[in-house]
Amino acid sequence: MHEALREAVGEAVGGRVTELTDLQRTPLDYDAFLAHRTVSRLRGYAIADGIRVPWTMIEKRTEGPGLASPYLLDNGSREFAAYGSGLLDDVAPGIGAPKLYGALQDETGGRTLWLEEIHHDGARPLDAESILAAARDLGGMAGRWLVREPAEPWYFTGWIDRHSQPEAVEAGLATLRRTHPDAVTRLGDRLARTEQLILDQSRYRTILESLPQTLCHHDAVGANIFRSHGRTVLIDWESVGAGPVGADLASLVFSSVRRGDALAGVMLPVVEEALVRYAAALRVEAPSVTVEEVRLGFDASVALRWKLAVDVVAGLEKGQPPRRGSLPDEDPDVALEELIGLVDLLLASADRALHPARDPGP
Repeated sequence: MHEALREAVGEAVGGRVTELTDLQRTPLDYDAFLAHRTVSRLRGYAIADGIRVPWTMIEKRTEGPGLASPYLLDNGSREFAAYGSGLLDDVAPGIGAPKLYGALQDETGGRTLWLEEIHHDGARPLDAESILAAARDLGGMAGRWLVREPAEPWYFTGWIDRHSQPEAVEAGLATLRRTHPDAVTRLGDRLARTEQLILDQSRYRTILESLPQTLCHHDAVGANIFRSHGRTVLIDWESVGAGPVGADLASLVFSSVRRGDALAGVMLPVVEEALVRYAAALRVEAPSVTVEEVRLGFDASVALRWKLAVDVVAGLEKGQPPRRGSLPDEDPDVALEELIGLVDLLLASADRALHPARDPGP
């Protein structure tokens, strides 16, 4: 691996590297539940064309099949293929990916990517400006790929099941039907509406599969979004694949708040503007797609995320409201209010998707 890393550093510094010195490796926080995946910041000095120069990059490694789970192998292989294919060299005018400096698949089947380190120019959790800029740029990417018919064999195809979690339906319905007093007090008729939402999941799938399909990141949450030098840069292309218009906007809006990458008080007031900007940018490239189709794709994609409401109910039963991973020290009462606000968005979107002429509001 040393030789491959030296070549990657050469790509980063733009010269022929003869020696690496003072190498430092700093592990970065990255989805701790995914064992046998590591992300580190590497830095040091290189002797390049006779000159000592500093360098830094991100190393992302997925272990081979002897260690990593099939799920992790699948994701790691997809991102490795995405970079190797050249797909990410020119995603869209407003969307970028970190530059690839080098890649290695070793004898164990492990895969390593050496990538450009990206720095976010805005605030975290995401501020309204970054949210709206990302919505616009995601729309531009969707519009550009509508006319390219994305169909690589390694594209991710299971995104609907990943969000709708059919394997969890039976337990989810049982949780709602226990009508725990605390859940009834805090959620009221949201319990019955969520039960119907779960029972309607096949209808949302049908809607999503009927809409214009494009290239989606499928994990465009705040933690994976960087505003850098006036562009939106997306990291973690492990779930890239085909999906309907509006799907990435649902990830940005809904999943960012669910994870704590954005605050409901910042996100929810700009949802409509985000949709307008996404649709406008998409229609520059693909004017045949209507705003109504974009809105339907967004609403139906949000409606897949019924598990949030069940998680809130389960937390109330246990006296431990669900926490948001990007805000581990958040006050539990604040977290609960944020998530109940998101439940309202979930239910409103679900209703609009099945009854587009109606607008029940949050």
